[in-house]
Amino acid sequence: MMINAQHDLADIVLNSIGFPLLVIDTQNQVIEANTSAEAFFQSGRKTLLDQSIDDLFPSSSPVNTMIDKARITAANVNDQGIDISSNLLGNRLINLHISPLVERSGLVAILIQERALAERLRGQEQFRGSSRRMSSFAALLAHEIKTPLSAIRGAAELITRANTDSKQNQLANLIVSESDRVTELVNRMETLAAGNTINRKSINIHEIIDHCIDLAEQSFGNGFTFEKLYDPSLPDTFGDKELLIQALINLLKNACEASDINDKITVKTVYNLGSRLTISAADSDHLSMLGVVVINHGDGIPDAIKTRLFDPFVTAKPDGTGLGLALVASIVTDHGGSVNVSDDDGKTMFQINLPITRGMS
Repeated sequence: MMINAQHDLADIVLNSIGFPLLVIDTQNQVIEANTSAEAFFQSGRKTLLDQSIDDLFPSSSPVNTMIDKARITAANVNDQGIDISSNLLGNRLINLHISPLVERSGLVAILIQERALAERLRGQEQFRGSSRRMSSFAALLAHEIKTPLSAIRGAAELITRANTDSKQNQLANLIVSESDRVTELVNRMETLAAGNTINRKSINIHEIIDHCIDLAEQSFGNGFTFEKLYDPSLPDTFGDKELLIQALINLLKNACEASDINDKITVKTVYNLGSRLTISAADSDHLSMLGVVVINHGDGIPDAIKTRLFDPFVTAKPDGTGLGLALVASIVTDHGGSVNVSDDDGKTMFQINLPITRGMS
């Protein structure tokens, strides 16, 4: 019983490591692999246990040399930016950390960190910081707007009471209604800034995307072609429908503004196995997430703003406010999710990741 309990505990610890981990024997045969390794190599544990290092990594990689060095020196061996591109793995660049297990002669642990993932993790810190700055800005802006707005509305009401001119009353009523609309928006900003619990319900993400594309086609997206690439097997997510619509509309508008008229905007959904790696420790119970990817083929993101993309007022558009992506950052963070951005080969991709499980903060 004690041995079984220890084995179960070892499995729990192994699988809690958020990066692919292999343990090999003296013949460089895989004798243990965690769930992240299964996802990385797209193979089940039983299949991996039948493989040698030579089966998993291309012969051109320095993996074998690093393993030999770790055994000889009985010390950790690390290297970065290793190209392990192959038919099996696709185009991949990794950081590799190899450690001899000193209490088990000849056994070696191999920890893999994708370079793209490492960059995404750093990007998430930038993204979350931008979200916090957006919240502070929203609270300040709400306070500064509501006081004069209340006075403007009051003055417009006085005009309607004291004036019999129907045209002037019509204009005054317009001021009142627009003041109420802005007040509602400001109240929403205050809610976001305060970090209040959002109204989460079970949501079919494809229905939300369809709705957003319909809205886009009737307004800013008129003339563009919207391509839908959906994964029909995706389960529902739990979130605030109105807020997610707002976030997706902003991403679609951003994609259209970055593209030429008649260009194609692609929206696809994906299932992210093991994407707990991209979220904060507080959200680490989300073992899987669904992703919504918005792709455009415009001019890309200027280097000058790449590191501040989600900050308020940061924009490359002459007439832009720089609030759209900041608002996306705030909304997605409130849902316990993350945003990934990539910009290469004439293709810019924004990906929203949303938890599938319900245990959100």
